[in-house]
Amino acid sequence: MGMFFLPIPEAVAQDAGIPDQVWKVRFEGNTQYPAVVLKEQVATEQPTFWEKLSFWDQTGYAINEINLKKDVIRLQNYYRRRGFVNVEVSYRIEEGKKSWKKKVVFEIDEQLPIRIQSVDYKLHTNGVDTEEIQADESFQRVKKKQAYRKGKRYETIRKPEVIGKFTDVFKNLGFAYAQVSVDARIDTSKLAAYVTIKGDLGPRTYINDISVEGAENISKKYVLREGDLKKGERYSLEKLRVAQQELFNHHLFRFVTISIPEQSQDSTLDLQMRVREHKLRSVELMAGFGTEEYLRGQASWKHRNVTQRGHRLTTTAHGSFIEQSFRVDYLFPYIYNTKSSVTISPFGQHLLQNNYELLRAGITNSLIYRYTENLTASGSYEFTKNKELSQRYNSSLPDTTLEYDLSSFQFSGYYNQTLGREQKGWVFQPYLEFSGLFGLASFQFQKLSADVRRFTRLSNTTMLAMRLQGGALYNVPSDSLPNNIRFYLGGTNSVRGWYRQQLGPKRAQTDSKGFQQYIPRGGRAMLGFNIELRQELNFFLDGLGIAFFLDGGQVWHTFHRTNTRPLQFGTGGGLRYESPLGPIRVDIGYKINPTDKDLNRYNGQDFGSAWDRIGIHVSIGQAF
Repeated sequence: MGMFFLPIPEAVAQDAGIPDQVWKVRFEGNTQYPAVVLKEQVATEQPTFWEKLSFWDQTGYAINEINLKKDVIRLQNYYRRRGFVNVEVSYRIEEGKKSWKKKVVFEIDEQLPIRIQSVDYKLHTNGVDTEEIQADESFQRVKKKQAYRKGKRYETIRKPEVIGKFTDVFKNLGFAYAQVSVDARIDTSKLAAYVTIKGDLGPRTYINDISVEGAENISKKYVLREGDLKKGERYSLEKLRVAQQELFNHHLFRFVTISIPEQSQDSTLDLQMRVREHKLRSVELMAGFGTEEYLRGQASWKHRNVTQRGHRLTTTAHGSFIEQSFRVDYLFPYIYNTKSSVTISPFGQHLLQNNYELLRAGITNSLIYRYTENLTASGSYEFTKNKELSQRYNSSLPDTTLEYDLSSFQFSGYYNQTLGREQKGWVFQPYLEFSGLFGLASFQFQKLSADVRRFTRLSNTTMLAMRLQGGALYNVPSDSLPNNIRFYLGGTNSVRGWYRQQLGPKRAQTDSKGFQQYIPRGGRAMLGFNIELRQELNFFLDGLGIAFFLDGGQVWHTFHRTNTRPLQFGTGGGLRYESPLGPIRVDIGYKINPTDKDLNRYNGQDFGSAWDRIGIHVSIGQAF
């Protein structure tokens, strides 16, 4: 009797040698925490979208039953530390479209959590009236906001946070040796917690002595003044933090610590301050490139302790294909407190733009007040002598020269919601200028502008960045306002799709051969916006990213004539690479609604090309 075999389909034969792989991870029954949070708690991972496309390599995600059981324990512990003591977790494995593609499903039955039924406070002090502490505004504020409040879930994971908040309050009230503990009686049958917060405050302390180590080129008295710490004042942890930050921000110091050395715990307290100074003199060289300035370079020299009083002298030379300048800054770091400083800055500048050339020299005197680490304000007085060269409307006539003086008061502010290098939250930058005061200026005007930014982290690798900017010039007596005072839009850090200053009103430049190009005219009013989605691609290359953007804006003669020119828009995308020098950026923008002048059309004739709709921008640094 003969034997025969059925042919095995090729796809089945290929799948037969592939071990079972985790293709997807899901969670069921979770209502308190989303899947994106729970995935961070388990070791089992699914391949990314790009890894799934790499079908030729299915290694690295093999099903591991031991790891799955450990993940069950991890999820249980995660929930229990957050009040869900009766949580039940299990898992199942489902088969996908192919036999080796497995779907891991974690089944979670959260059940009811433990709720806090009462919170008691027990404070032990050495002769200090407890009622005074309980009536303190900061103590009451923490009581209202801390995690262990009646009706809230009792989460053991929040205990260090609660202890830390109350400890800080007590130490800011002068109790340098305060210790806080949290006791909780749990009734699992009633799912109830009865919490007691205890504070052993010890004596209220006052600063007796402050030792300073590491000051080589400046006196101990100067260090104490910059830290704003005084003998005899009541101890405050927050004030120590502020003092350390103030000294760390000072140009003289690169390292600062303030600590409490070992000593008897009584009402007097000795502090120990250690500082490490920067080099007295330094030279800094910088270089960069971009499609606007092409090459740019900067050299600066600093002396950080002029006259042995902590004054700083900085000379800076800057050069590019657009701007060349030389500036001297003399900084007085302390005026009436550590937050205030004054800078005197004489300077000279040569600026070469598309529509004018400017030579200017002058001096700026600025008072800077850093209210907090997030908020800074400044007021300046600037006087400059200027010489502007610009071409007439008909280029067959010679260049016009405008010589004028400017005398203006300038006020600006800067608020950043977050600290550090990561962009997050709100950023506000208002600006106000009054020119023509004291009869020293050739032109009178008021200039108002604002820049508002918002950075929202959508995921660990995705950022939504938005910016809105606007400005207006008021009380301008004539149309002869100098070009460098006017508003412009377009360029690498503005509305992409247009090159530098090219968005807005333009005039034709002609010669004996006819039309040559359009020259930007600027305006008295401006409005612009940017919306950019930034996506990191670290799985391809560490530091690599892409961005997609929509920009828009317009420049007008005045804000009262905004109906004469509608907003124009540009869209596009680009690549980012986080280099040691900063983000290297390549953006390609496309004009959505260009005007005839944007496309180099003149008197019905087309002098442009398809490239006039596109702007290509290369630079170092984010667009905003």
